Amino acid sequence: MKQLFTYLQIITIIFPIIIFSAYIIMDEGDQFTDEHYLITGLSTLPFGIVILLKFLMSGADKE
Repeated sequence: MKQLFTYLQIITIIFPIIIFSAYIIMDEGDQFTDEHYLITGLSTLPFGIVILLKFLMSGADKE
């Protein structure tokens, strides 16, 4: 179970980095707008959900 959450954490932490990089490439380095920051910030929500689930499930493996 720990390996699953570790894998999910890695996937979800890479997601905002990819979105941020995609905005840089699409806008050709122009200044960011509030929309860019909003979408990049919202893309970190899956990481927060995985951390919350890991915290809630931390006692599930114990007998």
